[in-house]
Amino acid sequence: MMKSFLAALGCCALVGCAGAGLGTGTPLVTSDVDALAVGPGAALPFGEIATTCGIATADMGMPVAAASGYTVYDTAPTSTAVRTHYIDGFSDGCARQFTAALVLTGDVSTHEGVRYARTPAQQRYSETDTAYEAIKRAFCGVGTGEPCGSRIDALSRRTVFVTAYPQFSGSNSWKEFLLHEGTVAASGTETP
Repeated sequence: MMKSFLAALGCCALVGCAGAGLGTGTPLVTSDVDALAVGPGAALPFGEIATTCGIATADMGMPVAAASGYTVYDTAPTSTAVRTHYIDGFSDGCARQFTAALVLTGDVSTHEGVRYARTPAQQRYSETDTAYEAIKRAFCGVGTGEPCGSRIDALSRRTVFVTAYPQFSGSNSWKEFLLHEGTVAASGTETP
């Protein structure tokens, strides 16, 4: 037991333990979609998200959205071109970096309202949808396809969707990142 405690303590000291970020709990779903480590401003292809450590908040650009303990920064907020964006608020203390022309955040209540307004036959599930269902099932105690219910506000404080578009308008697909408990829980491609 002491050995596992020391191993966990070492994990926290070296790289930050999953779930330590927002101080709200252990992530219910995690992924390795942000495992790639890059330097600030690295040219990432659209749809890829990577970890960037050691960048000062002042160097991330202008904060353009804040939700659920995360802040999205835009390096050129008056541009409609594809450019680097950053997100902070992760349990390891590092930012996440991705490339997009337009970025929006979406709360879990809006996600549920849109998702559950459709019939099951109309619903396609991306990686982020599947991960959200697992998080919601564990956190809210409800089944797949059912709204969270009375715990939705608590879940919203821990979980948010970030949507990245490859162009400012007219995109036929986009990338969605699900952020949960200080981690990137999932990443998926969405279509209308």
